[in-house]
Amino acid sequence: MIEEKSWQVTYPKGVVEYLDLFRDKYLQYEVFDPLLHKYIREHKTAKGNRICSLGAGTGRHEIDMVNFGYDVVGLERDERSVEIAKELFEIHNVTVDMQVCDFLKPEEIQKVCGSMEKFDVIVLLFIPISTYDYHRALENLKKYLNPGGLFITNCFGYSEPIERNKKVLRSDIEVLNNPNTQQTIVRLNYYEYQNDIVNWDALYLAPDESGYLTMKKDHDILNVCPEEEVEDPIYVNLDEFEIMPNYKIIECNDSMTPPCLYEYLVGRRYRGD
Repeated sequence: MIEEKSWQVTYPKGVVEYLDLFRDKYLQYEVFDPLLHKYIREHKTAKGNRICSLGAGTGRHEIDMVNFGYDVVGLERDERSVEIAKELFEIHNVTVDMQVCDFLKPEEIQKVCGSMEKFDVIVLLFIPISTYDYHRALENLKKYLNPGGLFITNCFGYSEPIERNKKVLRSDIEVLNNPNTQQTIVRLNYYEYQNDIVNWDALYLAPDESGYLTMKKDHDILNVCPEEEVEDPIYVNLDEFEIMPNYKIIECNDSMTPPCLYEYLVGRRYRGD
């Protein structure tokens, strides 16, 4: 039985702008998103191409999905992320129905999706929530999914042995030059691993408009689900869903994941009512 543990992660003011720049530099959308598209084509039996992206953030996955021919709806609770996403959609000349919505709150989902056509794919990618919340998200959204449609998320396994019952510490540094301001931004990452939970603190160091150095902090919590031990991290009802094969991401470089981890796709196909 899945452990009923949940956590909420919010972005401090001003962090989303920095986070989006680092996502654009390191998250290899040009490699990952074609793999996601391939996974969908191999396992989806629903005939349509409507995608609902949960926790759509600043919309970079969604841009690629539109270009692959999908009709995309994005749900994102952070209003500043939605603003940035809409700016990017205009720059890239794509249409995404981006909505402010918390996908862990059924009443908000109903308000946004209740009058829409059902979806053929629901994706939940790169969101720092617990596996219990993966389960909650699927339970909240399954009634909006067409038979033969997919629910896809990403999970993490260990890429190297660590002492999982002890606190293991890792850290690294990332640097980029902001193309908008030509200023250098430094991100200091500090990770604590213990009992299959990763606490990740990111400190952003950047000059403000006056040239003074400022620091902003972001905190994420990740669940690790070793494939060889966790048969179903989402804990689906097998009368309602078929379990699709996992897909280990080996094509992307190490900057896609925190140290000691690798990423794999998890897919569940909806049988229908």
